This record gives sequence, structure tokens and C-alpha cells, in this order.
Amino acid sequence: MLADTSPIFVVAVALLPLARGLGVGPAPRLALPRRAPLPLLQAGETEVDEPPLDPRGFVVPQIGDVVKVPSKWQGEYDLAQVDFVQFIESRQAYDVDVRKLKAIGGGLYTLPGGLSRPPAERVDVAKLGRIDAEFVSDRDAYLVDESELRFTAPKTDVDALAEGLAEYKELKARLLIEAAIVGAAISAALLPTLGSEIAATFFAGVGAGVAYLLLLESESDALGADEPPPKAIALAASARLAVPLVLVSLLAAGNLVGGRATSALSTVPKEQFFAGVAGFLSYKLPLLARQFARAIQELSQEGAQAPVEKGGLSTGSLGMMVRLAKESKEAKARAAEAAEGEEAKAAANAPRQVVLCGPSGVGKSTLIAKLVEAAPAALSFSVSSTTRPPRAGEADGVDYNFVSAAAFDEMVAAGEFIEWAQVGDHKYGTSVGAIEQVTADGRVCLLDVDVQGVKALRTQPALRPFYVWVAPPSLDALRQRLTGRGTEAPDEVERRLARAVSEVEFALTDRGFDLTLINGDLDTAFAELRGALEKAGVAVGAAE
Repeated sequence: MLADTSPIFVVAVALLPLARGLGVGPAPRLALPRRAPLPLLQAGETEVDEPPLDPRGFVVPQIGDVVKVPSKWQGEYDLAQVDFVQFIESRQAYDVDVRKLKAIGGGLYTLPGGLSRPPAERVDVAKLGRIDAEFVSDRDAYLVDESELRFTAPKTDVDALAEGLAEYKELKARLLIEAAIVGAAISAALLPTLGSEIAATFFAGVGAGVAYLLLLESESDALGADEPPPKAIALAASARLAVPLVLVSLLAAGNLVGGRATSALSTVPKEQFFAGVAGFLSYKLPLLARQFARAIQELSQEGAQAPVEKGGLSTGSLGMMVRLAKESKEAKARAAEAAEGEEAKAAANAPRQVVLCGPSGVGKSTLIAKLVEAAPAALSFSVSSTTRPPRAGEADGVDYNFVSAAAFDEMVAAGEFIEWAQVGDHKYGTSVGAIEQVTADGRVCLLDVDVQGVKALRTQPALRPFYVWVAPPSLDALRQRLTGRGTEAPDEVERRLARAVSEVEFALTDRGFDLTLINGDLDTAFAELRGALEKAGVAVGAAE
């Protein structure tokens, strides 16, 4: 990499900004062989022989894996446990949330709990390292070889060094040739338009620029040389800032000798002065073109790792503009990734079932019908099976699956129900098939169960339900609803009221319901239910 400071000289009242630097692109990355990416393991799937890889070829850890991450101390790794894994679509790469493990001595590392639990840190999967860790159950810690937590110094690649030197020499020659060709082309273009004097002055400036560039390269070569350069070359290189002054002096001398000077204070006309300055600075044009193209390419690359400063625009307003654009783009990408990560976590933890429980006649079926009407693509009712006869307006397969007592008993014997209960003279049950039919297309399953059904559902670890207790505003209000619908005999109404009292007592002492909803006014209760489900991650649709 060549380096330079900005030469400044004053001729008359003009300040000539000069080149601030020469740059070469970053060394090419080694192309590692890649295998086809494998998906993350889902719950219930068996482990595959090959570890899952992301599209770039990096191994994707699983939740709970112990990995090593770069430490804040140079030359060391920290030990961490994977807390969450997500795929970033915009970068086609995986990000991993990890929590740092704490050393407790003897090569043992544990994850503190409670208030000491470390925060999750997001790390690109490319920065993680694999490490063998053995879990010691009696210490609740992982045993590792701590020597693996230190970096191994890379060996010097002699061939790579020689290749780099050859590229450097080629770059120097190319810079000189390009500066001369571009300057000569511009001079030729100026000849028919501005005349021979301006064209010749511009070309003289080109020669001064090439000389300045050659001296700059000589000084850069001396920085890494084993032996110092000859004194004459070293002196000329250190005096390269005087090249523009020599150029203007030669132009002034030529005008004086040729009798073209208008006065002693104006030996170089402004047209000639600016032509010489432009010719001198023309050596920067190939550099700027190459660096600008590289910077634009850097900006267009999603997830580019090398900053613009490396091989891009190192200094100047143009470089500043490109860097600011890149930083703004990266900030927006990070914000989008963070939002994507939060959405992924929320989706991973969102309920898959909404369970409404409450006394008979409290309005569970009505609330479920309003939920399905609000979001039919996201929610669907699980049709329970029952031995009771259908009421007026009820349809088989829509409100309930109406079956005979014998058929219901056969389903119980076959293990087809997740839960079932005897309610009065009839049996009610929620079948595995009914829930699977709803969740097969990604919808959230709505369940209407009694207290016994809630107890049975809590024994099913594969479910992820949101439990809602629907309560009447009072026992008298519940009595009016049961008698008002005219579907039960008076003695059945009294049995249901007695059972409602015991169910309310259970709900008051039970801590397992996520929401207690008093259904005194249907619209108010539905709005409260909608808000609670949206907060839990269940999409219910926009409020009317």
C-alpha cells in the first residue's frame, strides 16, 4: 500500500490541492470448498450425519451447543452457549444469539442464572468456532480444553508474499503508464479546441505529475527496503512537493525568454497556469476512476465485510460521501436484521392453540366465532366430538362432530382424543385429528373445553396453548343465559349452575390461565380478548 501526504504550494494567490494517496485493493479471499446448505433441525426430526451449513459454507450450531467466540482480549476466545439461531434473508447468512459462559476453575464453564445471567449477544455464524465440550452434570458445567481458547499464530506464506510484491510492482508500472496515456489523450483533445500553447502547457503538467508519482513510488519503496536508496534518489523523493513549483517556474521562464510575459508580476497567464495545474493533477484521474468503481461495487455488495477504506476511496469528500452512504445502508440493514430477529423470536414463541374455558352458557362459542370471522386465514375452530344431540341451528362437522355413545367409546379406546370429559349425561372430546387438521396449514387452533379439558391439555408437552378463562359477570346472569336459550331442561340448568360454581372456584385458585375475561358485554370482552392475543403473537386482524 502506497502512502502520501497532501502537497501544498502557493503560486500567486492559488492553492493547489494534490494527491492524498494511492491504494490497492484488499488481498483476494481464499475460495473454500462449499457443500450444499442443510436446514436446521426441527422438533421431532432425527439428527443427520452431516452438520447443517449456511449458504457460505459455515457450520450452523444448534440451540444449546457450546461454541467459542472472539474475546475482547486479542489472541483469545470466550466460551458461549447458543441461545437462538436465525436466518437473515437479506445476507443469506445465519446469525446466532449466544450467552457467555463463566469459568469456575479446572477447565469448567457454567451459564450463570438469575440476575447474573449474561445478556444474549448476536454473532455472525462465520465468527464462531467449534470446540469439544463435555457436560459435567454434578457441577452443571461444561469441561473444555482451555488451550483451544487461544489463537494459533498463522505461518508466513512465502509464495503469497512473493505474489504480493509482484502485484505491487505491476501496480506501480500500471499507474505510471495510465497517467501518461490519459494525460497525452487529454492534451491531444485540447490541441484543436484551445490551441497548441494550452495543449503543450497541459502536457508539461502531465510530465510533472508523472515525475511526482515516480518520486512518490521511490519513497514508498524505501519504507520497506532492507537497504536505503541512493542519497540522490532519497533527496529527490523527499523534495517531490517542489515539483509543482518547478513546473510553474519553468513556465514563467519560458514566457520571459519568449517575450510573452505581460509584466514582472504576471509571468504566467491564468489560462496557462490552470492548464499546467490541470495537467499536473491528471495523474489522479485513473486512480479516482478505479477507486470510485471499487467503492460503488463495495456499496452494492450485500453484507460486504471489507470497509470502503481498503481499496476504495481513502480520503477526500467523495470518499467521505461514499463511506457515509455505506454506513447509512449498513445501519438500516442492522435495524432490519434486529427487527427480523425479534419477529423470528416472537413467531417461535407464539401460541399455536387458543383454549377458551368457562362455565356452560358463558359465551365461549360466540367469542370463538367472532375470532374466526376476524381472521379466517390465521384462526380456525377445532371441532369437538360429542354424544349429545344437536341443538337448533347446529350443523354436524361445523359446530360439533355428533357421534353415538358407542362410537365415542371406540375413539377413546383407540387413543384418538387429546382430552375428553363427561359433562352431565353426555361426553365431549377434542381429537388429535381435529387439531392437526387446523395446524396443518399454519393456522392457530381455537379450542372450547371445560376445566377437565384444561387439566388434560396441560399434560400434552407438544402443545403451546394460550389459556383464557371466560367468566360470567354473575351467577344470576349465567342463569338467565341458560334459561333464555331454551335448550336445557330446568333440572339440567340447575346441574350446570352447580357445576359452574365449582369451575369458578377452580379458576380462582388456579394460576395457569393467561387471561381472565369477564363476558358482561360481548363487544368489550371481544376487544379485550383480541388485544391480549395480538400481544401474545396471535394475529387476529385489524379492529373494526
